[in-house]
Amino acid sequence: MNVLRDQTMALNVELQQRQTEQEKLLAQRDDVSSQLQEVNRANSRLLEQLTELGQEKDKLQQELEETRKTADKRKDMLDELAIDVAQEKSRHKKELSDARLQHEKKVLGMRARYEKELCGLHEDKNRTEEEIHSQLRDEKARTRELESLQQTVEELQAQIQSMEGTKGWFERRLKEAEGTAEKSALEHQEQVQLLANNS
Repeated sequence: MNVLRDQTMALNVELQQRQTEQEKLLAQRDDVSSQLQEVNRANSRLLEQLTELGQEKDKLQQELEETRKTADKRKDMLDELAIDVAQEKSRHKKELSDARLQHEKKVLGMRARYEKELCGLHEDKNRTEEEIHSQLRDEKARTRELESLQQTVEELQAQIQSMEGTKGWFERRLKEAEGTAEKSALEHQEQVQLLANNS
């Protein structure tokens, strides 16, 4: 009887130990299950972040392309304006040269007729001076127009330089977004590897 009782007690002790080990294993299984759920949630968050970063990258690329197109358009406008200004300067120079030549011709004609038409020469002289003043006023007006066009050219150049700065900013933002995505992917890979090693 004593031997049977001792064996029964030993079996009960072993059974309790097995139950305790089983409970520990179950607790470890639950812990691992919780960790896997946390990893799945982390994976979902990382996927969302990667998706957002990809969308932001696409948006930045699109904005950069639009900025480039705008800069190209402004450059074309500036080129056209520069051509117009050059043509206007050339036309103005020719008109001024023609006016001076015409004036010289008139002066020579007046000198040739000086002895014969002294009174008429005085009237012609006054009329010629008035024409010269009118031409000078026209010349000054054209000069002001050219100065205004030059100011417009400078403003467009400043806008193009500003666009170049914006382009650099978008490029830096794009590089930062790509770096953040790569860093997030590496961290995710390290977490998965760590959990796999622990399991």
